[in-house]
Amino acid sequence: MQSLARHVNEEDEEENLSPALKIGVPFLLCGIFMLFAYLVIPFTEFTALLGMMVAYVVPPAGRETVIPLSILIGIPWWLIASTLALLDFAGALFMAWNFPLVLRIPIAGPWIARFMTGGKHYLNQHPWLEKLYFIGLVLFVCLPIEGSGSIVGTIIGRMLGMTKMQVLTCITLGGVIGSFALALGVDYIWVLLGQDAGIGSVLIALILAGTGVLVLLRSVVLKRNMQKAEQTADN
Repeated sequence: MQSLARHVNEEDEEENLSPALKIGVPFLLCGIFMLFAYLVIPFTEFTALLGMMVAYVVPPAGRETVIPLSILIGIPWWLIASTLALLDFAGALFMAWNFPLVLRIPIAGPWIARFMTGGKHYLNQHPWLEKLYFIGLVLFVCLPIEGSGSIVGTIIGRMLGMTKMQVLTCITLGGVIGSFALALGVDYIWVLLGQDAGIGSVLIALILAGTGVLVLLRSVVLKRNMQKAEQTADN
């Protein structure tokens, strides 16, 4: 973990951006996007979108639960896909520019430190990540794999020795492909089956039940991974 942190610090020293820009730009991007959404979509839809953004950022909900729920409550598929892709990009950008700072954030910092310490165990569980390298990280972010996402993806990318630009590219590609593919697929199924009122009602019930199960499973998996990371760190 110390070697990774030292490598990150050396890259930071080579950049000329001020700390204020490194912290502010990712939030500014999200703010501009939210302002755009506020101006072009109805207010009720905007508030629903904000709720889905919070649900996506705060564990254990993931893309595979947020997108179906968003489409179910009336958010256009292209809007929720664009939103989650932007959040992935902004999260990866913040992590790339402020990794040492993130390690000092309460709760998040200690968790990341434990994950980094137990990272070898995680990579041993997913050997294809090291074998496929760049494509592997794109697939990791794109597919609904346990623990996947921009934050964990950024950490794994740095553990694999990737540069900031490589990691950011992987996270962006994975986020865009994963979000748009899932959103378009869910919307197509929704239109196809929603034409029948009875089938539509059953579909809504299945989506709600499936979302609850996925959130529960993600919560259990995240807790289990944290425990394994702590055990590896202790050893």
